[in-house]
Amino acid sequence: MPSRLRRLTAACLALTLTLAGVVLFTATGVQGTWSVVSARQAPQVLDATGLYQALTDLDAQSADLLMFGDDPQLAALRRTSLAQYAADRTSADRDLQRATVDAADSPQAQQALAGVLDGLGRYQDLAARAMELNDRARVAAGRPDPTALGLYQQATDLMRTGLLPAADRLVQTNNAAFNGSYNRQRADLADVEWCTPALGLLLLLALMGLQLWLARHFRRIVNPLLVAATLLTLVFVGLSGTLLSDQAEQLRVARHDAFDSVVALTRARAVLYDANADESRYLLDQDRAPQYQDAFEAASQRIVGLPGTDLGGYDAALATAVTAYQGDHADVGFGGFYGAEFRNITFPGERAAAERALTTYQAYQLDDRKIRALVARGRLRDAIAYCTSLAPGGSNADFAAQDAALRKVTAINTDAFAAAAADGRGELSTRIPLLAGDAALVLLLCLLGVRPRLAEFRR
Repeated sequence: MPSRLRRLTAACLALTLTLAGVVLFTATGVQGTWSVVSARQAPQVLDATGLYQALTDLDAQSADLLMFGDDPQLAALRRTSLAQYAADRTSADRDLQRATVDAADSPQAQQALAGVLDGLGRYQDLAARAMELNDRARVAAGRPDPTALGLYQQATDLMRTGLLPAADRLVQTNNAAFNGSYNRQRADLADVEWCTPALGLLLLLALMGLQLWLARHFRRIVNPLLVAATLLTLVFVGLSGTLLSDQAEQLRVARHDAFDSVVALTRARAVLYDANADESRYLLDQDRAPQYQDAFEAASQRIVGLPGTDLGGYDAALATAVTAYQGDHADVGFGGFYGAEFRNITFPGERAAAERALTTYQAYQLDDRKIRALVARGRLRDAIAYCTSLAPGGSNADFAAQDAALRKVTAINTDAFAAAAADGRGELSTRIPLLAGDAALVLLLCLLGVRPRLAEFRR
């Protein structure tokens, strides 16, 4: 009898330790995942998109500075562009430093980053020489010095075929790392979610079996300590179940509801800057104007995808899609980064902010057609002035409005991501000690519950 009692008790203790170990190990793993994704992997994605944006705007400002020439009426815009060029250089250097630190543990990120590191210095040298030569030549607006234009062509080709694709690969690599962490943790939670009730049921059956065995052999109907251990086991299983399901849901909200939109919107913003740069290149380099128009069209399709349309039919197709969406919010008839966002609207205020971003995007696209119409009528200088105008109704003013709208809807999702991460970590910081204490009490109560019975055999 004493050996059988010890075996039954040992089974209860082993099941308690197994159940507690599985749950607590998983919970601490989720805690580590939250730390990794919120403190490292999400910022890495944002740093990479920031680098892409700074690089493409750097090239846009280079084109603008060459395009303004020595026109006195564009002198104020030239000063603004010079200041922005300096700010972009600072931003690119800062983001590049951050990305270098971020890539320390990732060979894929290091490989993508090498493409940026190798080309950025050469780009800046070519662009600086082009601007210096153009300034010396004192040319008219839209009539760059041929030698300066040749240097800029080398610089922008390097940017568009080397630096920007490398920066985009860095974005995708960092985002894939975040997705990998998320998928692994969700899979672990799914496994433990069915395992916990099964282990909990086995432990409850073992405790009840021990209770019945003691009642039959020692003529005591109830062992209060084992009853308490049984109740605490029920509490442990209940708390574990809600914790695991809550963590799975918070991870889903953080990754898919919030950060998927953050990625789509920040990439849309970066590509929008690239499209804006293509407008400047189009005005600066007439020999390559068709190439840059095609690039603008491709960028537009990445932002708001409308398959089967070119720039001639893009505005009408976009207006039709927007009208259909306004009639039925489930009818999102456009793709691209905006399409991904509109299919993932989740949080309060997000729909209104996204709709504002779409409206300002339409206005910016209409401005582009006006720029091209002015060029077609031989009014190049007017096209340059309108393209770079920050006055209300000017193209760059509408671009700034689009940029502000994008930042607002991105901020809603960024805040939601931070809130989900904080809620997930907060729940874990409370539940892990509680569950550990519950399991320790179950172990103690089991030992104390059988101790008097074992002592009877030593008398």
